[in-house]
Amino acid sequence: MKNAPKGWKVLSSKKVYSNRYLSVYEDELDLAGKKKKIYIRGQRLDYSTIVPFADDGKSILTINSYRHIVDSCQIEVPSGYIENDEGPLAAARRELKEETGYVAKKMVKVGLYTFDYSMFEQTGNIFAAYGLENTGTKRLGSMEKISQVGFMPLEKVKKMLLEGKILNAASIVALYRAIHYDEEKRKTENQLEK
Repeated sequence: MKNAPKGWKVLSSKKVYSNRYLSVYEDELDLAGKKKKIYIRGQRLDYSTIVPFADDGKSILTINSYRHIVDSCQIEVPSGYIENDEGPLAAARRELKEETGYVAKKMVKVGLYTFDYSMFEQTGNIFAAYGLENTGTKRLGSMEKISQVGFMPLEKVKKMLLEGKILNAASIVALYRAIHYDEEKRKTENQLEK
């Protein structure tokens, strides 16, 4: 706790639940001698989220995925956990192909963020993907039920974001960050061409 307030200490940490995707801990904290606090902390696998742009930049490849927790199909962009033997970029390339059947000639890391640092240790990595090519081959996991893969006009994606019609937090953050990156990149390219 090198950046904690003066006097704060972890007295103990106990793992109370664990599986492949989630570990839950109870940390006993000493808050500078004033109070002892039990803090619940979760560790989840880090993940990569990909925003795949069409070559003209006017549309984004999206998926319509069934989500058990909300019992509905949701518009998202491809995303998935980073496996033990890979880094964020390798996971992004794998997830794009598995969920959509597309590969990208170029992927650019445009940011990262924490999902909920008040309770979870987990980092989301955001990539913008370019030069898409459809291989025609998806490889979905048993819990992945993707009913539609297709290009959605950029303006429609922006409208859905503003109207709260895209609900997946990873997709929301990734879309805002990648769209901003792409718009700035295209502005710079246009200025260089003049």
